[in-house]
Amino acid sequence: MNGLYILVAGLTILIILMVILITFLLLQLKKSGIKPVSDEEALLKANQIAKNKLLEAENKALEITSKAQNEARKIKDELRVQEEELNKRERKLLERLKSIDQRFDELERKEKSLEQAKKDVKALRSKLQTELEEIAKLTKSEAEKQLKNQIEQELSDWKAKKIKETKDLIERESDETAKNILVDVMLNSATDYVAETTTTTLTIEDENLKGKIIGKDGRNVRAFEKLTGVDVIIDEAPNQVTLSSFDPIRREVASLAMQKLLKDGRVHPGTIEETVNKVKKEVLKEIKKTGEEMAYETGFNNLPNEIIMLLGRFKYRFSYGQNLVKHTLEMVKIGEALANELNADVRTVKLACLLHDIGKVAPEEGKQHHHISGEIARKYFKNDEKLINAIEAHHFDIEAKSIEAEIVRIADAISGARPGARRDSYEEYVKRVRALEDIALKHKGVAEAFAIHAGREVRVIVKPEELNDKDTELLAYEIAKEIEETQSYPGVVKVNVIRELRVTTEAK
Repeated sequence: MNGLYILVAGLTILIILMVILITFLLLQLKKSGIKPVSDEEALLKANQIAKNKLLEAENKALEITSKAQNEARKIKDELRVQEEELNKRERKLLERLKSIDQRFDELERKEKSLEQAKKDVKALRSKLQTELEEIAKLTKSEAEKQLKNQIEQELSDWKAKKIKETKDLIERESDETAKNILVDVMLNSATDYVAETTTTTLTIEDENLKGKIIGKDGRNVRAFEKLTGVDVIIDEAPNQVTLSSFDPIRREVASLAMQKLLKDGRVHPGTIEETVNKVKKEVLKEIKKTGEEMAYETGFNNLPNEIIMLLGRFKYRFSYGQNLVKHTLEMVKIGEALANELNADVRTVKLACLLHDIGKVAPEEGKQHHHISGEIARKYFKNDEKLINAIEAHHFDIEAKSIEAEIVRIADAISGARPGARRDSYEEYVKRVRALEDIALKHKGVAEAFAIHAGREVRVIVKPEELNDKDTELLAYEIAKEIEETQSYPGVVKVNVIRELRVTTEAK
């Protein structure tokens, strides 16, 4: 309504301003000489205009008032609807609050009832406990203790019975399963065995060739024995020459060189030296080839060259009646089969089986072979402690720290456990003979040393540019004395020190 009053006031002011404007215009016309209408007419016209404007203003005011009243009625209706809705909600909330109060009162009554029931039960329990104690003549703690002891005894008896039954069942089944596994493994991994030997016998076509082998005053056979480190035995056996040495590689070199010399027919110190050096290179190639074949067959194609060369030497090495190549490959098969059955690390087992005896052909001496094998593995597989332990522990003097190490032990035992195997003879013989060579080689000025005649003689080749004749005599005495003090051996060991000066030049 305030807006309507403002509007009417504004229109009134507008009409007054228009009357003033018309009066001003009439005065101007009068001054300008234009004949104006009379004052009465002007006032009538102005009055009429003002009335018209006032009427228009009133009509608009009525129109605006009508609209405002309609809007007010509409808003009032909406407010009434909202008020009714709020009243309904309020009634509902009051009803819910009343329901909640009733439930709360009910819960409170039930809680009091439960508390009373607990007190009644507690009192009844106490009464019953007292009555039971009077009947049983036992207190509660004594009854609990007695019941506990009885239950523990029954459980202990039952547990012992079940443990025994389970243990018996496991033993029966595990023994049967283990037998089946081992039988399958041994059947699928069996290899040939050969007799241990320290000699190689060559058959010659003509008995007269023995004279060529010996040479004038025995110079050919002496040169041959000196270069190869083997003992050449030419006895009365027809068409046969025997080469004797504890080192199978030396025997192989000597055998191949002897065959080449006899086939060529030219046998003298010069051709002997040339042929022996050539055969040594061929044997080295064969050693490398054998090592590569072993690595390929076992699935390890990226082994270091030093290990490949040591594996190749297995071809000429025999241990307890087995060739080391066959023994090693057999162990790899056995270990792989056992590892698959026991869900162990197959790669570790196979590699440990492959390298377990590599210390037998390593140049290092003075330690047991499995310790040397472990040191070689540690050199090339530094972070693989499981592999190193599996290699070092296969002779039981080191604790096996994994199932893979136990499998390697089992595989070695299966491969080596055969009728007639003698554990000490050959290995001890090789150690004793090799020890004689080691004593000689550690002295200054020694180029080569060969133990021949089954360890009854040590042949030592010295460097002539480092030792003179007197030094050579002193060296022979020192070697013989050290052998006497440090070694045990049957009979006498002859120390033969050889100093030979060679001067080679060419005429051009």
